[in-house]
Amino acid sequence: MEQLQRLAETIAETYIRDLNRSHGNALITHNDQAGEVKREQLASGLVDNCIYAAKNRNRENFEHEAYIMLGELISLDGREYQITRHGNAVIDTMSCSALSKGVKRVSH
Repeated sequence: MEQLQRLAETIAETYIRDLNRSHGNALITHNDQAGEVKREQLASGLVDNCIYAAKNRNRENFEHEAYIMLGELISLDGREYQITRHGNAVIDTMSCSALSKGVKRVSH
């Protein structure tokens, strides 16, 4: 479980580094809602979602399966780690979902 957490933290750090480089900050916006991507929260969400998905596949060794899932989100080749296209899509979807949950809807 510790390796899973470390990989998720590396993914989160890399994602935030790339956001800072491209936008100058770690803010994301979805449907006029903005929020800052935080390493601890992103890493925790990645671990939770991968474990949940691995358990739903009825895998006996769900931690190993979750580690494989996380590994598909990052490329460890080269001088710097890079988030894969799949990784960006997954994290963007998670972030948009989190921002949508924070929206307070007005009911009349």
